[in-house]
Amino acid sequence: MQPGGSSFPLSNQGYQLPAVQAQQFAGSAPLGYTYVMPEVTPLTPPPKDLQLIRVSKPWKIYGRMLGTVIIATFIAQLIFMVPYGLALNDPLISICGGICAAPFVFSLLYLRRPKLVHLQRAKPDELGTNVHRLPMGGALQTPTKTSFYHHLIRDDSLLDTPPSRTAWLVFSSLIIITSLLTGLYFTSEAGAIIAILLFIVIGIPAWLLGFSIPVIAWWSWCTRKLGLQTKQREAESWLVAGMLSAIPALTINSMIFPIVAGIFFSDYMVELLLPVISAPIGEEICKGLFILAFASSIDSPKRGFQVGFTVGLGFAMLENLIYILSSTLGGPISFTFTALLRGIGSIPGHAFWTGLTGTGLGWHLMKRKIQNNVNTNNPTLLNNNDNGNQIEWKLLDPKSGEFVGDEGKKDSVISPATELLGEFRLPLLEPITKHEYKRGLPTPKNPIIGLLLAIMGHAFWNGTLTLVQVFGEMANLSETQIIVMSLIWSIFLVFGILSLGWGIIRGVLDTPDATDKQIPAF
Repeated sequence: MQPGGSSFPLSNQGYQLPAVQAQQFAGSAPLGYTYVMPEVTPLTPPPKDLQLIRVSKPWKIYGRMLGTVIIATFIAQLIFMVPYGLALNDPLISICGGICAAPFVFSLLYLRRPKLVHLQRAKPDELGTNVHRLPMGGALQTPTKTSFYHHLIRDDSLLDTPPSRTAWLVFSSLIIITSLLTGLYFTSEAGAIIAILLFIVIGIPAWLLGFSIPVIAWWSWCTRKLGLQTKQREAESWLVAGMLSAIPALTINSMIFPIVAGIFFSDYMVELLLPVISAPIGEEICKGLFILAFASSIDSPKRGFQVGFTVGLGFAMLENLIYILSSTLGGPISFTFTALLRGIGSIPGHAFWTGLTGTGLGWHLMKRKIQNNVNTNNPTLLNNNDNGNQIEWKLLDPKSGEFVGDEGKKDSVISPATELLGEFRLPLLEPITKHEYKRGLPTPKNPIIGLLLAIMGHAFWNGTLTLVQVFGEMANLSETQIIVMSLIWSIFLVFGILSLGWGIIRGVLDTPDATDKQIPAF
């Protein structure tokens, strides 16, 4: 706020300005007059052609999601106590679970509250004035005459995630450090003590990075390679939905399935069937229902895959938190193997499987909308969002001053596995051009088919690992031998899911967008 009272209206009605304003403007007012601040301009709707720019802060979303998943984990565990207490006919457990979960639920709602932007702008106008009263206090003085406007706008800024290469570099550095500690552990008794002490020091940071960084890396990779404009608030909602889908899944795996299966099978068989039947069916159905909750946002197979992939990552992030925490308590050896196998195996497995469900739903919703348009002779675009009526947001790189766009070319895809492995390349993971997309795997065109494929993929992963353990026990192998066999088979599964996922993403990239002018016949 600057002096320059000549632009203020005059009054001799005895109105007194606040002390600061009186000192600034009273000196130039005619004797017997006092300058009166103009009235605040009322709020108005923003113009439709308005463009907003937000400075890119890609790691800010990482901190938000880290806090969210920790809160969601407490909610999942405490909410589970409600049905568990009812099953045990002990209402006290249910009441305690509900009461203890309430603060975490309120915290999650607070983090997910809608965010508004108060936009204030002055537009050159010969009929305007040089001074405007600001709604939050103070005044704005402009060198030329302007009209002042201010609006309340929902924060629909674009999704801004850290580059996947950077995230993989952080994760690789973590694995290298813990691997060195593992090597030190086997050198000597003194080396083992030193390794354990050092791991205790880095234990908490290693746990936080180990369970979260791979999720952020896969999330960033999917977002950039699909090339879809995505609002940050929507993408965060998909990720949080995946975390919350763990609540009914936990109830199914820990209570409903053991009770029902216990009627027909022994406890040992129930324990074996839990990861093979209950986990794939219960978890994929729960994730699929949360994808369905975002049906209004899905307008194409690509968008459906993106929603499903993100929901799967949210579920994997919460699940990973628990697994990595358990492995951290086991020392650097356990942590290194668990973090590596889950980071490049289990996490993309959850994402790709659930992505199939989302892709099938995307095809179904797009076909239904096309049919509705044909029946009503309505040649409207498939896109649910009318871009002409929405404010356009852009991300600005604070260092270069350039707008932040998609990484790489839209006609090529780089596998995150090649980013993680550096110069090492696999034939199935080589970059491809757009005309080669048809070599990808066919995508499910029905949500039921997509869900069944997701269940089958999940069941194969868990089932084969369970069979390795069963065969090892039947062959009277030692616990160490069974662990080694499981690790070897896990490595094959990891390469399998990466190769399969590569085929899936190539198939998804060949599907039409909602804005495509030519949609294939169904």
